[in-house]
Amino acid sequence: MKTKHLLYSVLLCAIFFSAQSVKAQSTTSPDTVCAGKAGVPYYISKTPGSVFHWVVPNGTIASGNNSDSITVNWSTTSGTDTIKVVEVNAHGCIGDTQKLAVYRMPLPTATITGIDSVCWNNTINSFNVSFTGVGPWNFTYSNGTTSTSLTNISANPYTVNLGHLAATTTYTITAVSNKFGCTGTFSGSHVVEVNPKPTTSAIYHK
Repeated sequence: MKTKHLLYSVLLCAIFFSAQSVKAQSTTSPDTVCAGKAGVPYYISKTPGSVFHWVVPNGTIASGNNSDSITVNWSTTSGTDTIKVVEVNAHGCIGDTQKLAVYRMPLPTATITGIDSVCWNNTINSFNVSFTGVGPWNFTYSNGTTSTSLTNISANPYTVNLGHLAATTTYTITAVSNKFGCTGTFSGSHVVEVNPKPTTSAIYHK
């Protein structure tokens, strides 16, 4: 009889999920997570003797299924999902469906391109960095010898001013992230060709 009662509870649980019943929501604002992030924890208050049935669209429950605490490996694509959980207590009674909206943020990217040709005494040198994803962004660029990190960038594209350059220099991006801690990919390079000044001979006369 107890087995039959448990099967009946599980069946009711499935009906709850398929109907997508709207019950209490655990937060007033969507949660945010980096797309592709693994091992993200979610939990509810523990009730001794209860079983918890979770549904995580576009994510894989890595551990804790049927318990009060789970970890999720999220899809690498961006989008918004709703985590749902239904509690079945020790008496086989089913609780309200609890929901949490989760926004999977696209990972940031940073790109630089181009070649500039300048004279040796040019003091106005720069390159632009173009971003995708959710900002503000943080990034690091290198000239092959020295790395420079900039944070909380909201302009897109963003102009990096270089000042005077003594020789031809190639710049590359070596890291990009956003304020939410999402790390992304970077590509391209920017070359500033510094042309030497002419060497003029002495003045002669015949």
